[in-house]
Amino acid sequence: MHSKNHKKETTPKKGTFSKATQRVAEFYSELYKKHGYSLETLTAPKGGQDARFKAKFEIGNLHNTKILDVGCGFGNMLDYLQAWNINTQYTGIDICSELLETAKKRHPGADFRLLNILEEDVQERWDWVFLVGALNDQPKSEDWWDYVQEMIKRMFDLCTKGVAVDFLSSYVDYQKENAFHASPEKVFAFAKSLTKRVALRHDYMAYEFTVYLYKNQSLTNNNIFFEFKKTLPPEPNI
Repeated sequence: MHSKNHKKETTPKKGTFSKATQRVAEFYSELYKKHGYSLETLTAPKGGQDARFKAKFEIGNLHNTKILDVGCGFGNMLDYLQAWNINTQYTGIDICSELLETAKKRHPGADFRLLNILEEDVQERWDWVFLVGALNDQPKSEDWWDYVQEMIKRMFDLCTKGVAVDFLSSYVDYQKENAFHASPEKVFAFAKSLTKRVALRHDYMAYEFTVYLYKNQSLTNNNIFFEFKKTLPPEPNI
């Protein structure tokens, strides 16, 4: 059951975030030209991929579900799903064609698409929608936080179970140039405007956090979300 307060699904007016999207695509295209197939192209931390994907996959039961990987890059999420024997129907999308071409070569036959969910009226739905690291590098843009909010909102529209998205944290001693270090409190407040059921994890990397947004907000009479409603067996007669 979905919350009655959930807003009607909408796609932003075409062209609203075209410039921001173009800057992101160009940013990763330039990195690919410089570094090729490398974590440096994705600005991903060395040794941090295990923790990033583990944090996403712990959102719920992924087995035999449909997953959308937004900003899939080289398709590394599919590597982890396969290595950890998580059986899913995977779709990876990106707005940088160079990254997608490499992903297709690495995983022939997998479902990779050049797709901008903010510009296209996508009718398909997935159980879980994930975004890993794709919002951490901020091209020079005054409307970046607006772009981030629309991305989260659109991903939540496209899921039937939940969304997991990560950010570099504002709780750091140093911020690199052009990086987007989000306030966990600000992201949490926005997530709560979309769904009552939200979890924030700042426990897997020192400078990064992940937010879960759940679609099912059904409550028991005493305000417990149904998935957490557990009962003890009857006590034996004493």
